[in-house]
Amino acid sequence: MTTYEFKIGQHVRAKETPLCNMPHGIFSIVNLLPSAADGIPLYHIRRISDGDERIVRQYEIEEARSDSRDGSGRDGIMH
Repeated sequence: MTTYEFKIGQHVRAKETPLCNMPHGIFSIVNLLPSAADGIPLYHIRRISDGDERIVRQYEIEEARSDSRDGSGRDGIMH
C-alpha cells in the first residue's frame, strides 16, 4: 500500500538538492496520484504565485513551513 506523506491542500516546496530542477516557490498539493512504477508516491502540485503545475515524486518535495523562504523575503503563502 502506498503511503502518502502529504495531503491535498498542503503547502510544499522543492527540496534543495544539487539534482533538483524544480523552480523555487510554494506549491499546493492538488491531487494524490497513483504511485510510479518504482512505488514512489506521485503528486500533482500547483505553484501558488503563478499557477504553474507539475507532477513530482514524493522525495522531490518537503513541507513548506511558515519560516520557509521563496527568495523574495516572504513565505510565499497567502494568509
